[in-house]
Amino acid sequence: MRYDLGAAQLTTDQELEVAARLRDGALAIYPTDTLYAIGCCALDGAAVKRLREAKGREADKPLPVIVADVAQARSLALRWPEGAERLAEALWPGPLTLIVPVLPTLPPELLAGAESVAVRVPASEIARALARLVGPLVATSANLAGQAPCVTVDLAEKAFPLATLAFDIGPLEGAPSTIVDLTGPRETFRLLREGRIPRAKVEAALGPGVLSD
Repeated sequence: MRYDLGAAQLTTDQELEVAARLRDGALAIYPTDTLYAIGCCALDGAAVKRLREAKGREADKPLPVIVADVAQARSLALRWPEGAERLAEALWPGPLTLIVPVLPTLPPELLAGAESVAVRVPASEIARALARLVGPLVATSANLAGQAPCVTVDLAEKAFPLATLAFDIGPLEGAPSTIVDLTGPRETFRLLREGRIPRAKVEAALGPGVLSD
């Protein structure tokens, strides 16, 4: 089912329908604050496996996750570093991905053997609404592995015919999120990718001398 939303939000009846489908294992195409994503309930191992197979994602690569708020992010973390709290307070919601130590109880289909998870609270109200409805969502770009990102829902639906939910707000094309790795020793954080949020803003939130490349 496709929802053409523009600037609108889901109605209560639509939310109930969407939540039921996602809990039943549906794959969904939805907008984030950077590009369209293909996702599913991150805690549903069978759904994550279908998504991984549909995208052609390598078996040894973990999948990133979108959450509704900081509390939901903490619920995935084995440890929530002080730096994560500072960055979340300053720069979430927004295009900032934090890599934090992860609870080992999360589905192996999601983690792919990793001991960390990449998580963000996006600026997209639709993405946050979906996460509020059903919990953390897989949030990998809506394109087949090795191909260019799909900037429209039409292109994403062609790439992922198994997706039974799609949320269209028009064309999307933007720089990817900035990624900060917080899994190292205390107060030692790494900037893995400078994306929409510049390094200077990350350093301002963390304080001087704690961010490396």
